[in-house]
Amino acid sequence: MPIDDSATPFLDISPYVKPPSDLQPALSSNIQADVVIVGGGYTGLSTALALHERGISAVVLERDFCGYGASGRNAGHLTPTICKDLPTAMMLFGRETAARLAGFADFCVESAEQLIQTCGIDCDYNRSGNIMAVIHPAQEKRLRKATQAAVSLGAKMSFIEAGEMRERGVPHAFLCGAMEEAGGTLHTGKFVLGLRKAALARGIRIYEQTAVERVEEAKPIRVITAGGTVSADRIVMASNAYTPEIARPGDHVAPLYITLFETAPLSDVQLDTIGGWRGREGIYTAHESMESYRLTAQRTIIGGSKDVQYFYDCAPHNHGGNGDARKMSVIRAFRERFSTLAEVPIAHAWAGWCGFTLNFMPLVGRASDNPAYHYAVGYNGHGIAQATTMGTLLADLLQGRANPWHELICRKPGYMPSKPLRYLSAKALLALLNGIDRRMDGKVRQGNFSR
Repeated sequence: MPIDDSATPFLDISPYVKPPSDLQPALSSNIQADVVIVGGGYTGLSTALALHERGISAVVLERDFCGYGASGRNAGHLTPTICKDLPTAMMLFGRETAARLAGFADFCVESAEQLIQTCGIDCDYNRSGNIMAVIHPAQEKRLRKATQAAVSLGAKMSFIEAGEMRERGVPHAFLCGAMEEAGGTLHTGKFVLGLRKAALARGIRIYEQTAVERVEEAKPIRVITAGGTVSADRIVMASNAYTPEIARPGDHVAPLYITLFETAPLSDVQLDTIGGWRGREGIYTAHESMESYRLTAQRTIIGGSKDVQYFYDCAPHNHGGNGDARKMSVIRAFRERFSTLAEVPIAHAWAGWCGFTLNFMPLVGRASDNPAYHYAVGYNGHGIAQATTMGTLLADLLQGRANPWHELICRKPGYMPSKPLRYLSAKALLALLNGIDRRMDGKVRQGNFSR
């Protein structure tokens, strides 16, 4: 009997995080700090840790609990992807800058790996690399060309032919692909909660259950919450997709709502039917709006990313339950790619917010009119590597220290149209990309192209 996927539970938060037993109290007084950090995810925690190493007092304000947002909800791919991809970076910024961005992307992966090691975090990290996979021969030529262009810029990539895909045991639906050799996959909850544990162990002040109501940019900076105020010499906005609800540079970030799912654990027999997936390489497809899949250490498959949503008001907290209607789209894609797993139940689905920018680059830097105001947001789906690297970059920026990556990454925020035009443009672009993907999926359904 077919499984009723529509009955799959839709969770309010990721299954990979839960409110910690040592939930930190909300801010309930007026306090002072050298630096106030808004947001307790990868960026906020890595920045607090980097500042602590330098003897700088930082306070972290988190609306829910550390890891509640994208840092605990993402699919768990640690990748050296930068911009949309390196060919896009070359088109937007030129060959020389694209080559430097390739080096920065590898540096971000190395920084995340170093942070895992330094903080002693057991997050099921599997240094397997990630594969951009072809699901139909029509995608192959373009992906080969993109891979060659990336390699010419210095990226650590290689093209995996069909035979090697089968030797690796990569699931049969994925015909060939481009391997990003740096990075791999990890347990997102264990990683972000490990950073939280490391911060608390060092005495860093974290106030959870503390929503920021507004930021006053006088001197000193004052961050206002319902229970109290933080006065600080400098501020770091590390609130990613939630920034549009709080302060600048939120008007340059588009929050996109992305739905994910996780299967029940697979048996040995079930793994064999898809090829074995022995290396547990992360996989994302060569769609315009990609699908992502990974085999976890718990032998479950996490997938999602397809069919994202954008809302006119750019206010994530107004749309918390809308992923339930979208879960079937990502689950249907999974059922098509993994047809031999028809009897494997989907254990649960969830969703989260991802901050996107028009040029696919993170927004990092200091406000031109206020040297005390710093930010790092908008990672375009590549936040595990990039956000955890921002700690050191921001700490150097706050101290006025030279950093070789500042000139490359600390850019003036690009143009973002007003909400009416932004909404219409985003919806039109998503419709175009989804239409291209639907046609490609239709071609796959017309024939069996697995090798």
